[in-house]
Amino acid sequence: MWTARRIIKELADSDRRRRILVAFWRFGDDTAKMLAVAQLAKALHFREESIRKLPVEKKAEMFASRATAPEFEQALDTALMHYHTHEQSALLAAFLDQWKIPHVDGSIEADEYTAPSEEQVRAAVKAVEGFPPRDVVIYLASAGLLMGEDWRAATWPVVDDLAAKLADQ
Repeated sequence: MWTARRIIKELADSDRRRRILVAFWRFGDDTAKMLAVAQLAKALHFREESIRKLPVEKKAEMFASRATAPEFEQALDTALMHYHTHEQSALLAAFLDQWKIPHVDGSIEADEYTAPSEEQVRAAVKAVEGFPPRDVVIYLASAGLLMGEDWRAATWPVVDDLAAKLADQ
């Protein structure tokens, strides 16, 4: 099972991990950020106000130091969503185009759409070869995580294969 913690730990290199966590602080809603600040303060024995005042990059660094803790799973889910919708929208759009899912710059516009099959996911991976393999595997793992059961069944077997190839490099 690809959890947000596992995606961050096993698939994201340090630069991507930093960019994912910065996206949380830049684009996350105030409630999610307040909860993350409280959790970081408790885990690191800091005052909440001290963490709140830090620059986004420093908060992301502190978040990274605790990213594998179970209490941060929901915040990491949110971070992955914001990273893809804001930082990787071209990659999102390329995959959604392959699957013929209506979107605007990677943001799905339809209320009803069919999840791709595993075969469609594999075909899309080949069709969007211009993107870095690590970005593709992080996206597919995140799509499975965030989009539900049908997406997991289609994306996670491909993620397992691609992750094995990345590990061999």
